[in-house]
Amino acid sequence: MKQIIVGIALLLGCFSFGQEAHLNITIAGIQSGKGKIMYTVFSDKSGFPSDVDKAIEKGLATIKNGEAEIGLDLPHGEYAVMVFHDEDDDNELRTNWFGLPKEGVGNSNNHKGIPSFKKSVFKLSEDKTIKINLFYM
Repeated sequence: MKQIIVGIALLLGCFSFGQEAHLNITIAGIQSGKGKIMYTVFSDKSGFPSDVDKAIEKGLATIKNGEAEIGLDLPHGEYAVMVFHDEDDDNELRTNWFGLPKEGVGNSNNHKGIPSFKKSVFKLSEDKTIKINLFYM
């Protein structure tokens, strides 16, 4: 009997490690229908916000009626999301000579200023929807 109880406990423990949640991201405030929205998702501060190679998810979303939608299934954890409006379709964020973005940018938690993981991070422990508003300079 003890072996059965231990076996059930181990089996249930295995399921808890593999749990995922669905993250739905709505991008709002897009000023034009040109180009696409590019996004990156980070699970820690390493590489955030600009080292795309350290992102755990990256991709693009199409613009429809001034908004874009992204749907991801991710393991439970903490994440930060960066997005930008690649209006000229060159797969890069255009900046001015000060390094400020010339295309719309946004991040989870919608804080303005220099993006940081600490200010952008949120917890994903169940299905969640977040809204990111783009900011244009």
